[in-house]
Amino acid sequence: MDAERMFRRLKSTDDTSYRVSRGAAAAVRFAVFPLVICSVLAGGALTAYDGIVKDGGKAPEPVSAVKPVTAAKCVPSFSAEPEEDVFDYDADLLQRLYEFDRTSVPDGMVGIVPVSLYREPEPGKVWVSDAGDKHMADIGEYAENGLPVKYEEGDKVLIVHTHGTEAYSPEGALYCEPRSYPRSDDPSMNVIAIGDIFEKVLRDHGIDVIHCTVPIDKMSYSKAYENAADIIKEYTAKEPGIKYMFDIHRDAIELTDGSIARMVTSCGGRPTAQVMFVVGTDRLVSANKNWRGNMALAVTLQKELEEKYPGLMRPINVKKGAFNQHLVPVSVLIEVGCDGNSMEEAERAAYITAEQIAKTIKGE
Repeated sequence: MDAERMFRRLKSTDDTSYRVSRGAAAAVRFAVFPLVICSVLAGGALTAYDGIVKDGGKAPEPVSAVKPVTAAKCVPSFSAEPEEDVFDYDADLLQRLYEFDRTSVPDGMVGIVPVSLYREPEPGKVWVSDAGDKHMADIGEYAENGLPVKYEEGDKVLIVHTHGTEAYSPEGALYCEPRSYPRSDDPSMNVIAIGDIFEKVLRDHGIDVIHCTVPIDKMSYSKAYENAADIIKEYTAKEPGIKYMFDIHRDAIELTDGSIARMVTSCGGRPTAQVMFVVGTDRLVSANKNWRGNMALAVTLQKELEEKYPGLMRPINVKKGAFNQHLVPVSVLIEVGCDGNSMEEAERAAYITAEQIAKTIKGE
C-alpha cells in the first residue's frame, strides 16, 4: 500500500531526523512517519496485510522493562482541564514533538518514532477507516437520532480487557529490541491500569462501573475474544443493568524499517497518546445487528473530542468482526495509544476520553 495514498507525508525530512512543519496559527494537522506502515492493528482481528498479526500473532513472554508510572489503581496527577487553551498549538513545540534522531538508535535496536495518525475532518464529518479505505462520513448518517441508549440511574458500564497484558514503553525511551511488543502481568504496568482511570473518572461522574481486571489474553492469546465472550456473558447474566461496555486496548504499529510507532499529540501542551475507536459490524457476525448504535456512540464521541482536542483522535476503525460488541446494548473497543507510547501519555489520553464518555452517555 502506497504511503502517499494512505497518509500525507511530512513536509520536510532529512537524513538524521523526521520533522513536521506547521503554521503557528494552525491547529494540529495530519503528520506521519514518511514510510509505509506495514501493520495498523486494532483488537487483533485484521491487519493491513495478510500474514501480519497483532504483536507477532502470539502472546510473547511478559516483559519487566516497562516502568510503572502509577500504582495498581491509577490516579492521574493531572486535572481534567488542560493548563492552556487546547487550540493554542505552538509550532515550535509540535516541531520538537515529532522530531526523531535516527543516530540515537544503537545497532541491533529499532527506533520508537513519534508520529501522528490524525486527520482533520470537514465540519459536520468525521474520518472513518473502513477496511483500510479512509474517508469522511457525515455525522448525521449515524448520530442524527442520538444514542440508542442513554445512561440512567441503575444502569451499569462494564470495562473489560481482552488483551489485558498489553503494556507501554518506558517514559522517554527512544529505542527497543526488534519486535519486542511490551507486555506485562502486572496490572499497574498494562492496559488494566488504563482501565482503572476510566473506572475512576466514570465513577466520579456518578456512573456505576464494573471493571473486569482479568488479563483475558493471559489464558490464551489466540482464544482471547472467545474467552472474553464467556466472561462478558457471565457479567450480563448477573447484572442485567449493563448497558455500555468498553474494551480497553493499546494498539501496535510497526513501520517498514522495523521501527515502533509512538502515536502522540499535544493536549494542553502535554504529550498525549492518540486514541482510536474500533467498531465491529455484522459482516462476519450477523448477531451484531445493532452495530450502527455502537457507531453512533463512536461518531458522537469522536465529534466532541475533535472539537475539544484536535489531534487526539485517529479515524474511527470499522471492522468486519464483532469484537463481542453484540453482547451488550452499546459497546466500543478503545485503543489508547500504542506500544511506542509511555504509560503517562496513555494515562492522559484515557483521562480525557473517559471524561467525554461520561458526559456523552449521561447527556451532560
